[in-house]
Amino acid sequence: MKYHTPRPTLADVLHWAETTGKPQDPIRELRRIPARLGLLDADLAALPADPVAFNRNIAGRPGAAFPRARNVGAACARADSRVRGLLRQYLDVWGLTAAADPRDRAAWTALADIIAANEGPPRTGRRWNTGRHRTLSVLRARCRCAPADVTQEEINRISGEATAEDRRSLRKAVQFLNGLRDDLLEIPELAAHLPAERLHVPAGSSRARRIDWSTLPASFRAAFDAAASAAVAGEDDHGEALLARLEAGEDPEYVMAEADRSAAKMRSLRKPDAARTRYRETVSWLLRAWEDEGGDPAELRDLGELTTRTVIEAAIRSQIARSDAAPDLKNALDSDTLKLRLANLSAFARHGLNDRSVPAIVELLKSKHLDKPRARRRVARETGVVAEVDAIAALLHGSPAVAARWVRAPELIARSAEDAIRMARAAGSPSREVTALRQYGAAVAAAMQLSRPLRPSCLRLTRIASREEVPANLIRTPAPRKAPRFEFRYESWETKTERAVTLDVASRDAQILKTWLELHRPRFIELTGRGHDNVYLFPGEGCPRRDSGDPVRLPSGVYAPSSFLALWRAGASVVGLDVTPHRMRHVVAILVLALRPGAYGLVSTILCNTEEVARRHYGRDDGKAVSQALRDALLAHHPDLLRRHRWTAS
Repeated sequence: MKYHTPRPTLADVLHWAETTGKPQDPIRELRRIPARLGLLDADLAALPADPVAFNRNIAGRPGAAFPRARNVGAACARADSRVRGLLRQYLDVWGLTAAADPRDRAAWTALADIIAANEGPPRTGRRWNTGRHRTLSVLRARCRCAPADVTQEEINRISGEATAEDRRSLRKAVQFLNGLRDDLLEIPELAAHLPAERLHVPAGSSRARRIDWSTLPASFRAAFDAAASAAVAGEDDHGEALLARLEAGEDPEYVMAEADRSAAKMRSLRKPDAARTRYRETVSWLLRAWEDEGGDPAELRDLGELTTRTVIEAAIRSQIARSDAAPDLKNALDSDTLKLRLANLSAFARHGLNDRSVPAIVELLKSKHLDKPRARRRVARETGVVAEVDAIAALLHGSPAVAARWVRAPELIARSAEDAIRMARAAGSPSREVTALRQYGAAVAAAMQLSRPLRPSCLRLTRIASREEVPANLIRTPAPRKAPRFEFRYESWETKTERAVTLDVASRDAQILKTWLELHRPRFIELTGRGHDNVYLFPGEGCPRRDSGDPVRLPSGVYAPSSFLALWRAGASVVGLDVTPHRMRHVVAILVLALRPGAYGLVSTILCNTEEVARRHYGRDDGKAVSQALRDALLAHHPDLLRRHRWTAS
């Protein structure tokens, strides 16, 4: 008979810490974990004492456990550090992990010191910008060996334990470590700290493998290009094709009759390049399944080989299995990924391949693998959105302190950033000042999103000045001696709904925006060297992606989407609610409905959607409130109701 030793849980760690007299601060943070996750205290026994599980499922989630903290993100990070230390001690005592060698950590510190000695502000001639050595922090914290002894196996281990966010930091650190080989002639002391081999970061276990299109047969690529061009063709392209047929001598009456028939079905794509990219990703999705079924890419000649029922169904099954097995992906029935893949495949087949059988096959397979399983599980069409709304609503309604912090989020983030700016200047640290200025930029972004939620792309590409044919979004600035008020306008070609949107920023939010424009933004540009002629509210270094359907070409100098998300999260961590800029629409809708219950028309106006969508996303059953009111009334007015009417068994 085999006996399995039960896995230790956080309840075991708590019991061990209390009985061995560990400090009260980490014990208190360990007891807070159920509140951070919205669980009961007894649920601590269900959470494993595993550092990987802690980093993935608990770390960075403050919940409502820090209502009085001035900076919730800092308080949460401090709590995570204490729990990690306690967890590490517990695992070391019981021999469940290898103890770290202090000499290895000292070697990483020595390497970071060499890099820091060659850092400086932009345009000073130093090898790296200030703060570049911090790129290696993720390796210093997780490697079990010195930098010179790092192997690919060690990187694979770290990558397997890392979250998606940590994996991005790990990728940058490995690239930087590899690049240090190019600096050996200028900085020879680096040689004693570099690994013997070049390293790479493996893809996450949940990520599908890439398809290298350059290795595919030329005939197959040509067939895809022709089909994709036909799928994204607009009215002008269709008209040119009809004219060419007339010039070739085809019967004019027949051509005109076909033109009349197709005019009613003609569609117009605002983003043809983006559509072409989606079609290519869909074909890659089918190609992976085709390879898994034993197909040889070198023998591909036609798209028809990938659009059979066998290949499509294999791709669907593979997508569902990968989503269900991956810890960092949504369940396949809760995610919209599969639905979008099938929709793109139907559109590509209908408009690019001119094949009506493929959409029919897709519709039947979608009903079999997605619609009917969702119906059996009673999963609504927009379960993912509703789940996000429910999670945010539960936190805001369950903790009024958190809701109040979000109402005052711009002010709280700005105050925290101002404190950090003063401390950085006092310490003479330009890198810390840049970080603090980015956090103030997050306060500006929060002020705009709470005034009227915008799509993240609109917020990121907001322009405060015109450049040639590209107009500014900022159209009104405060007059002298008057209360500050700013007005932004986004034209229909900038918005997803193709409706012009006007945003007013007033009161204390406007004061934060004014301080950013007049004081902190110029200083941020000065420290980062991004050019005083930058037209964007949030100046960056990237170039906006241009689609052939865009009426104008936006100038360069914009934040990359990932960098802008990092800027936003630097501010959101202060408030303690880790939501993306896009999900701020949920926060605003919940706060509006808390102030004016049932005002779905107002919510739809603010969010630029329909009242039906607002009611579907944010409307809930009122039975809970009615039942609670009835219970309170019974207890208040008839406390002895059941005592006066005793029931006897007949």
